[in-house]
Amino acid sequence: MALFQGGRIYIWLGIVSVALAAFSLTYPSTPSYDPWSWLIWGRELFHGQLILAGGSSWKPLPVIFTTAAAAFGSAQPDLWLLVARTGAVLTVLMATKLALRITWHWCLHGREDNWFAGLDRFGKAAAIAPALLAAAIALAGTTFTPTYPGNMLLGYSEGLMVAATLIAAERAWDGHHRQAFALGIIPALDRPEFWPIWGLYGLWLIWKHPETRALVVGMVVLMLALWVVPQRLGGLTVMGLFTHPQKNHAHTSAVYSSFPFWTELRTKVGPLTPQRVELVSLVLIAATAVAVLRAKRALGSWTEAVRSHGPAVAAAFAGAVGFGWWLGIALETQDGFAGNPRYAILGSVLIYVSGAAGYGWAAMALARLAGAASRRLRGLGRVARPGWKWRAVGAVVIIAAVFTFVPRLWYGNSNVYYQFPTFHSVRTAMRYEAHVREDVASLIRRGGGSGRVMRCGGNPGPVHHYGSVMANNLHLTMVAWYMKVPIPWIQAQPKTYDAHERGPNVVFQSAVTPGAPMVPSPAQISAWERAGSHYKVFTGTVAKMYLDCSAWSAT
Repeated sequence: MALFQGGRIYIWLGIVSVALAAFSLTYPSTPSYDPWSWLIWGRELFHGQLILAGGSSWKPLPVIFTTAAAAFGSAQPDLWLLVARTGAVLTVLMATKLALRITWHWCLHGREDNWFAGLDRFGKAAAIAPALLAAAIALAGTTFTPTYPGNMLLGYSEGLMVAATLIAAERAWDGHHRQAFALGIIPALDRPEFWPIWGLYGLWLIWKHPETRALVVGMVVLMLALWVVPQRLGGLTVMGLFTHPQKNHAHTSAVYSSFPFWTELRTKVGPLTPQRVELVSLVLIAATAVAVLRAKRALGSWTEAVRSHGPAVAAAFAGAVGFGWWLGIALETQDGFAGNPRYAILGSVLIYVSGAAGYGWAAMALARLAGAASRRLRGLGRVARPGWKWRAVGAVVIIAAVFTFVPRLWYGNSNVYYQFPTFHSVRTAMRYEAHVREDVASLIRRGGGSGRVMRCGGNPGPVHHYGSVMANNLHLTMVAWYMKVPIPWIQAQPKTYDAHERGPNVVFQSAVTPGAPMVPSPAQISAWERAGSHYKVFTGTVAKMYLDCSAWSAT
């Protein structure tokens, strides 16, 4: 067990995560819409200002890192990508570690008188195969969870948040509750949905250890201050923390359905993990509940009952919290929030840990059944009894085959958005977004630099006055970062246009995805030119910039 415990293992996992994240930056890379917002706000804070109007929702966690990275100028976006991708890799490694540790502990220390009997009588060799099976399922599943690789490569913060949650959970499992609670501030600074979990844990910690009151209260006050104070300094209200995420939903959001709660669970969240993993996790939760109840009647104490089934309880608890997280995201969607599938990543990872351990448990059970059958046959003189190592390996092979081929339950959704992502599909999407980034930077340089291009657009002056610079809605924050202006100074594409008015003085034209129509459309550009715009066109690989500086004699 020493292999899986102790603080040093996190250092090694962190080193591996940083190395893989750094290697990923050798490929074309770029942040996406929300991360560009965090980068802009980090740069503004570094220079002593903050304007939160426009862009994504305020999140303290990523902005802490982007503010520090702003000291490195143009390297800021790539430094944030390094941090975000490190968190994403660490999430995968921690999920694998937890599934491996739970199953290994289960194999060696399962009770002999219940469903969760281990293989302790037969040595560590017999425990290796089930533990590796669980680790492989967790590793492959979390790595290729639909929407996870793409979003994390684009710089979203959920990987960092989930990695910190898993480390905190393991520290709590090992009895280091102060460390666990302190680590809990990291996910609490990323998603408000984590507040109830963290708050209840803090209340329990104060109840069990009154001397931790100062730690708990101090951390909670710090967390709330990092959410609320910048929101006020940035010119928004505290209520904006809760109302902003209810605006500007994508047209595919479940919030537009007749029953958002169920639509979110059925079509957005549920398909993030294979049904075979979800079902095994649910079976494990139910079986653990029954086993603990039986142990309570036999031992007379809930504490002893839980301890007697420690690995099973750990796996079941992970699954229960995972499904509970999904339900919380669905309830938020019913209340008008976007319900983006990446919000549910924590639940998906926990369900993978639970389901992977469940498959390891199934392999152990099958090995024990094979042992019981061989004893009976041996007693009849019909068969030689194989060693436990070979029974465990054979059981793992059978369970792995069942997991892979039978039944044909994968993601329960034919929508290609939820299909098993491949390296090719992820790399293609990343390459396109990176080319847009390269084009935006190049086009601005060719137009004379951000200052000249902004003057052509008409320097907006007041903070909330929108200047005459327009960009594709998805790439608006990217343009604002390269133009070195607050987000509100760049116009989003309106839903309708006045056919008789000139267009914006500066227009960045790009497509949302490869092969999609260019936005604004060429027809709209032509309409603006007929209305009096005189554009000079700068063409990049996948984007264009239309520049009309006729209003500025200096140009």
